[in-house]
Amino acid sequence: MRTTENNHQTALGWLCMLCAMLLCVTSAKAQSGALDDWKNTPVTLRVSNEPLGTVLEKVAKQANATIEFQEVALVGIARPTTLNVKDVPLDKVLGNLIGDQNVLVRYETGRHIIISSYNRDVEDKEMLRIEGVVTDAKTNETLVGATVMLTDGTKTGGVKGSITDVNGKFSLQVPRKSSIKVSYMGYESVSLQITRSNPGMRIALKADGHMVEEVVVTGLSKRSKSSFTGNYVSVKGEELRKLNPNNILKSLQFYDPSFKVLESNTRGSDPNAQPEFLIRGDQNLGTTASLNSMDLLLDNVSSRPNTPLFVLDGFIVSMSRILQLDPERIENVTILKDAAATAIYGSRASNGVVVIETKVAPDGVLSVSYNGGLTVQAPDLTDYKLMNAREKLQMEWDAGVYEPSNDKSMNRYNQLLRNVLAGVDTYWLSKPLRTAITHRHSISAAGGTEVFRYSLDLNAAFNPGVMKGSEQNNKSLNFSMTYRKENVSVGASLNLSETDGHNSPYGSFSEYTRVNPYYRPTNDFGEYLQQLDNHTGSGSVPIANPLYNANVGIKDLTSNTNITASLNLEYRLLKNLRLTENISYMRGMARTENFLPATHTVFITELDKTLRGSYTKNTGEMTSWSSNLGLNWNMAFKKHLLSVFGNWTLSEDRSNYVNLSAVGYPDSHMDDFIFGNKMRTHPSGSESIARSMGLITQLSYSYDNRYSVDVNVSSEITSRYADHNLTPFWSVGLRWNAYREKWLAGRVSNLVFRATYGVTGAQNSSPADAIEYYTFSQTMRPYASFSTLGAVLSRLNNPNIKWTKTDNMSFGLDVGVWKNRANLSFNYYNNISRQLLTNYDLAPSTGFESQYINAGELQNRGFDATLNVIALQNIRKQFYWTVALGMNHNRNKIRKISDYLRKMNEEQLKSKSAPLPVYQEGKSTTTYYAVRSLGIDPMTGNEVFLTRNGEKTFKWNSADKVPVGDTTPKMNGTISSSVNWRDLSCTLGFIYKWGGIVYNQTLVDKIENSNIAYNLDRRAAQDRWRKPGDVTKYKRIDLNGSQTPASDRFIMKDNELRLASVNVGYRFKQTDYKLLSRLNIDVLSLNFTTNDLLRLSTVKMERGLGYPFSRSYTLTCSIIFK
Repeated sequence: MRTTENNHQTALGWLCMLCAMLLCVTSAKAQSGALDDWKNTPVTLRVSNEPLGTVLEKVAKQANATIEFQEVALVGIARPTTLNVKDVPLDKVLGNLIGDQNVLVRYETGRHIIISSYNRDVEDKEMLRIEGVVTDAKTNETLVGATVMLTDGTKTGGVKGSITDVNGKFSLQVPRKSSIKVSYMGYESVSLQITRSNPGMRIALKADGHMVEEVVVTGLSKRSKSSFTGNYVSVKGEELRKLNPNNILKSLQFYDPSFKVLESNTRGSDPNAQPEFLIRGDQNLGTTASLNSMDLLLDNVSSRPNTPLFVLDGFIVSMSRILQLDPERIENVTILKDAAATAIYGSRASNGVVVIETKVAPDGVLSVSYNGGLTVQAPDLTDYKLMNAREKLQMEWDAGVYEPSNDKSMNRYNQLLRNVLAGVDTYWLSKPLRTAITHRHSISAAGGTEVFRYSLDLNAAFNPGVMKGSEQNNKSLNFSMTYRKENVSVGASLNLSETDGHNSPYGSFSEYTRVNPYYRPTNDFGEYLQQLDNHTGSGSVPIANPLYNANVGIKDLTSNTNITASLNLEYRLLKNLRLTENISYMRGMARTENFLPATHTVFITELDKTLRGSYTKNTGEMTSWSSNLGLNWNMAFKKHLLSVFGNWTLSEDRSNYVNLSAVGYPDSHMDDFIFGNKMRTHPSGSESIARSMGLITQLSYSYDNRYSVDVNVSSEITSRYADHNLTPFWSVGLRWNAYREKWLAGRVSNLVFRATYGVTGAQNSSPADAIEYYTFSQTMRPYASFSTLGAVLSRLNNPNIKWTKTDNMSFGLDVGVWKNRANLSFNYYNNISRQLLTNYDLAPSTGFESQYINAGELQNRGFDATLNVIALQNIRKQFYWTVALGMNHNRNKIRKISDYLRKMNEEQLKSKSAPLPVYQEGKSTTTYYAVRSLGIDPMTGNEVFLTRNGEKTFKWNSADKVPVGDTTPKMNGTISSSVNWRDLSCTLGFIYKWGGIVYNQTLVDKIENSNIAYNLDRRAAQDRWRKPGDVTKYKRIDLNGSQTPASDRFIMKDNELRLASVNVGYRFKQTDYKLLSRLNIDVLSLNFTTNDLLRLSTVKMERGLGYPFSRSYTLTCSIIFK
């Protein structure tokens, strides 16, 4: 019994212990549950397009909690984020916002959220720990929710960072010598370089009248992105370099489909060719102000239609300055397009504005970087399908060039046949060409702090072309500095640049496409033959050797030097009132020289040796200066934001050109102008001066960051016109940020409506068109009827010439869904240009043929749209795949023309050659007029045409020309795709066009129009009419060329898809590669890019007639030293 009792006592003891343990466990679980349960607090919140850090703060506040970042840099802390949740657990909301980043979220007692790194214990030894607090410099109060961002030395900063907690504190692990940028809404940002661990940082921010948020850089001022009503496109320099590392202007086409860099079928890839642009259609009728080679060389192209205004770091610069700029220095490019966006630049911005920002000096001690690029250019001859020696000789035999009964004819045929059988098959296209290797180098030294920054850049680029002897070499030096203290900011820059160009001595590439392949270029002694043949089969046609002149010592060069200095001052009169002054000065000097020695073939018929050889020399200089005095005031009151910007602009342009020409250089060593025997003509040239003044006022108002309005009023005066009164222009812009409405918040990531209307002006004329200008040129005997000497009127001026005015109307829509992973931007525009300058016929009694008048009217209407989609993303693995599609549709219509243009139309319509521009009211400037064709008649071999009335005829009549299509595509644009995984990136870029037409002139010339004495397209031997009953595309063979009149038989649909860019890049960081640390290199970036690799087109025609196109393969290297 006692044993049993003891057992019962023992069991009871164990039972009590178990109950106690169970009670403890239950209590612990209850306590743990009490601590953890609040992470499931339901959250209801709707926000749109706010920074991730702000959204995290709002989520924590909704859960009545605080949030803290502990030594962790969260990716995308400033990324615009959209959230729409209702009664969703807090833990799930934070998980969705942070994504799969390598961080740990802890929920502590006191409802405190801590975000830290998973691998804090294994941090790299090179990482530095910093802790601190952010305060208001005036009140010393802590700032909750301030952003602490790791920057990369650029104006926009980086993507990693954290926010201050409820006590204004932060803690981070950062790489050694990295920089942080601390910012807070309504305060000036501060940048600091971290060189050591610091657990007690105290950062004080000063209040600023400007709102710290995303901005649109317009050059003269910065505007809040969320309230800017104008139409713009902004692109990072890093993205542009991936598509074309040598020419960022071509890369812009992928981000703005309405911005086009036109391709010249004559100049091809000539390194000395000037690019031409088109933004939202042609802005001109015919030709207005004339531009000679010196104008182009000195970049005096402000009056050239369709050329945009270029602004570099707040100053207007020449186009060559942009082309010479090292692409690695570019931080951001913004294109301003409509009246509201370009208003602050007045008439200079009538063709749009391209604003370029360069990288700022990184914080801290001196930083040195090197950027270099090596490009291999290979001639692209894929569109040339010429006959070889055997095919060409057979073609001549079939055409009846050689008569079997004529001994002389057969001797010539047998001689050529022996050449062919001996293997003579000269590929003339390759003779003037080479594989060109271009290279550019840039060294930059920069440094400083928020108070003082400085940078020095040395650039050199050597660009040989694919035609032998052609090249363009650029060298430049740029120094800039900024100083800022208290209320004063001063910036200055100095740029020196020199460009030397040489045109190929091998002449036009088209000459080599005509030479027969059965000719040998040299004689038995290896000397170049001057004349290859006197082709007797088609009427004694002399065939010159194009290689001969290339080796006689031709000199064809261009050179220009530019000096540009700029100074900008800013003084803060009040907290929200700033006075600015920007002054710039530019001086350019240029010259062109062209020397043809006496042995050149053009002097074969010149019997007088003292007249053989010629030299042409042109020199010019241009000086310009401008001043912009601005006043910027803004005020924020509750939900209202009012901003006023005023600007007073003064500018002056002076130019002076001299043209000289002489003959008589009998010796090839007489290769300087001073050795000439006599002047060919009297010296000529021009001297001009143009001044302008403008007053511009911009008023901007925004309510609750939802509704915005911009009003711009400007008045301008120019010396180009006789009327020296101020001419007013204006624009109005409206914006509605619908995504910020409460009933839409969180439902869409972005939804914005924009509308603008305005009247802008342009001055596309020279002063001599409106004001009396007299000249002493050729005044030794101006009129045969009397001998009085003196100045004569250069041309009959028209004092009534006025500004060209354009009514600009546009509507825009921006939509973002899927947390801004899919974004659509659509813009419709309707621009009507009035008072366009056109020529007007004058009576013969005036002594002049015509003068300019304001008589034209042109309308451009269309739309451009871009769609950007992040198809895949994995933040933790740093993988992103993006796809972008851009498209543009533009149609212009001529609304009014002058009598001069009507007369010109009559002459153009009479032409039998390729369709020439015809300007008819109601039609576009690019409409083709041609006689309709039914093809080749099988019975006669003649072409059958249609009259205007639809009747068949064998007679071509210019009166039967009708509109047959438009060369402007119905749709054109780009397709691009980019994949990024950690430090590896790959980008593809396509350019397409669809719905246009083109007259295949090269096919006509190489099949029907060409004399058989020259080489032909292989299609010339195919599908030719030979006998009655043949159904063919082309007429019978004519030994002398039939000069086929223009008809729609050779008009083809112009659809094209081109693989314009392929890029692969990798970034090596010191933290991953120890070798870089030994070499004292912080970052090494390598990129390989190919351009114009593949082209698919419905048109088979020769491209690059005067200079061939090329494919390029570029390797770029960027090194940042520690």
